[in-house]
Amino acid sequence: MAYQTLHVLGSQKLSDLRDAICCVSDLQVFGEFSNTPDMVPQFISKDHYKSAFFFFNGTFFNDTRFPECQDISKTTREWTRTRDFPEFKTAKMEDTSFYDLKMKVGFPYLYTHQGDCEHVVILTDVRSALPHFMLIFPRLHTHFFLKLLKMFLKFYLQKNWRLVLHSNR
Repeated sequence: MAYQTLHVLGSQKLSDLRDAICCVSDLQVFGEFSNTPDMVPQFISKDHYKSAFFFFNGTFFNDTRFPECQDISKTTREWTRTRDFPEFKTAKMEDTSFYDLKMKVGFPYLYTHQGDCEHVVILTDVRSALPHFMLIFPRLHTHFFLKLLKMFLKFYLQKNWRLVLHSNR
């Protein structure tokens, strides 16, 4: 299981947390390269699929910073309307700070991006930050899959790609 521990300030926006989350799905190569295997891709999925949302306490906080962002919570909200669920609200993650939220410590919340890549977000503690402590935030504290990410990037940045076929003969 891969996980990250990020420290954020209460004054920061949800979009700051979204930008700090690292997921291998964001690094997938975007495009068709079977005819040009030596060509280095210009885009990764994170550059093309920019839509995302956090779900906290009955509200979908959508990323609407870019014109190509879509409300990917819309399908879920439409489905819940037909099923006797309470009405869910929407808001912009770039306009919402952590001060604006009412969150429970240890309670699982949802972050979704790339259409269907879901992550559980858990608030583990709340602290007062001293002025000398407020350097660069969001700050990565623990990154379990950093080695996996480095191996992926090493493969991704190689100039020549190889296709290995195995047969059962």
